[in-house]
Amino acid sequence: MSYRVRRKFTSSEFFVDGQRCKIFFEPDEEFEPGFWSWNVGFAVGKSSRQLNDWYRRRNNRRARTLQGKFTGRSGVKAILKGFEEVRRLRWKIPPGDFFVLTCDSGNPEKQFRAYMAIKRKYPDIIVCEEKKEFYWHRPPFYNDKVWDYFHVLGFTPTDPLASIDDQSYFDCFYVRTCPLGTVGSNHRIADLSARAQANE
Repeated sequence: MSYRVRRKFTSSEFFVDGQRCKIFFEPDEEFEPGFWSWNVGFAVGKSSRQLNDWYRRRNNRRARTLQGKFTGRSGVKAILKGFEEVRRLRWKIPPGDFFVLTCDSGNPEKQFRAYMAIKRKYPDIIVCEEKKEFYWHRPPFYNDKVWDYFHVLGFTPTDPLASIDDQSYFDCFYVRTCPLGTVGSNHRIADLSARAQANE
């Protein structure tokens, strides 16, 4: 049976005070065999076409009007809603992958401070202050031994907006034992099964 993962561009539009906002999730590069990083974009504009042109860095007037802008007229409200939408969409990326949210607006310092104020509630999001980037890795981590002995299947928790801690880490995926005759079928299964949810 094949467990090939399909990674495809994902986006979500929503409105804040009548302004159109859009979140972009796009696979970026393979950082380890079988595991990818995802780029996250967030913008506030007047139309879907304008937002798409901005994300694709088109050299036209529609895209240029968003250069140097931050949140439109809504201020922090747009940032709060955007961060919430990112946490909801993060479950679209496959297990083992991670996303990168970069502060590349017209005012990166202000954007970074705003995200940091929100991030304090979510310790599972990692910060690189030097690059002004935020990272989140979907469980199980790419270097977790569970990959060596099981087929991993993604699972969205009951509360997709909640933080992932040590207690809820194993609630974010299912595993299936490998077929008989493979390395994972007869090594350390009991030990790993005790730490993960089995769905056979």
